[in-house]
Amino acid sequence: MKINLISFCFCIAVGGVLNAQKKVYPKFSWEKVPVTFHFRKVDTLLTKQEAEFIAAKTSLITFEKAHALGKGGKLNTEESIIHDARVLKRINPEIKVFFYWNALLDYPFYKASYEFNSKPNWWLKKEDGTLDIKSNSLKKYDLTDVKLREWWVNVVKKNIDNDFIDGVFIDALNQVKADFNIKSLGEEKFNEMNSAVDQLMKETREKIGVNKMILWNGIRSTPHKTVGNDYLNETDAVMIEHFGAFHSATPETMASDLDKMHEAGKAKKIVIFKGWPGFTWLDKEDMALPLETKRQIAKSNIEFPLAAFLIAAQEHAYFVYNWGYRMDFGGLEWYPEYDKPLGKPLGDFTKKGFIYTREFEHASVYLDLKETQKSKISWY
Repeated sequence: MKINLISFCFCIAVGGVLNAQKKVYPKFSWEKVPVTFHFRKVDTLLTKQEAEFIAAKTSLITFEKAHALGKGGKLNTEESIIHDARVLKRINPEIKVFFYWNALLDYPFYKASYEFNSKPNWWLKKEDGTLDIKSNSLKKYDLTDVKLREWWVNVVKKNIDNDFIDGVFIDALNQVKADFNIKSLGEEKFNEMNSAVDQLMKETREKIGVNKMILWNGIRSTPHKTVGNDYLNETDAVMIEHFGAFHSATPETMASDLDKMHEAGKAKKIVIFKGWPGFTWLDKEDMALPLETKRQIAKSNIEFPLAAFLIAAQEHAYFVYNWGYRMDFGGLEWYPEYDKPLGKPLGDFTKKGFIYTREFEHASVYLDLKETQKSKISWY
């Protein structure tokens, strides 16, 4: 009887979580490619036309740090995101909005940053006692400090505890876990930071409850390390940010990303798949090209990342495609493939080596991850 009672309680708990997910998840459809947006607008809040476009084209969006903070602006990131979330909800009450919050780096665009900067004991230090600074300017959170984590989680709670924000996008966990930190922090502190991240995710879930979502960044495979579905229990959604770009462009790393994406989807999690057009905002030569040229390059190169997305996508998977994190870096570009009928998948992918195929009601997908990176989406 004791075992049966435990099993019964477990089923009730799992059922409660799944019911909560169904309640808070965005509406999903296979009718066309499920697209999401992830960006910040540099200078101003969304225009009426931009807001109407977003609300009509997607059921999910993440607003980045420094959203709408132009020169001399009086708003902060918290206020800007909540403002534009409210605008989108008026147009489409069903849209889900995520609030960007970094798990490691103190960005000075937040009102919350003032409190952090008044507490030097919260600043992460190297093994030699000097500050651990990124890009010569960004302080880091010492997540081993219980009070720091309490402050961090309270910032999340405060900014999503309203009718306009549906969850938090947690960034930079992979930076905390990166092995290269051992050199600066020392092995003991590095291990403590990793444990603190795990605790932070649990504390965040406990604080915000099950009716708000946690999206974390996320799945990432490199030749040296694979970060997979570490937080399936604590989170609702995961992002694959570097597929086919940066250090995640080998056949092996891309295949690993697709495996992890498939796994997360089967666990009923939202998966955000970030596709790149063959260049990023860090590529100076490409960024110097006229906007129309960048658009044409992106249009010509969309098939490979989109095919990869369709190969592994399960229900609640979304595709985002641009060359950076600002709205003017392709954040609101729209491609012909997005308007083609897709239909439900007729099964999971088949795989032979690095060659994948999958069938949908209105599309057939072929993907070869080998160095040729061949792909074909046949629409019908």
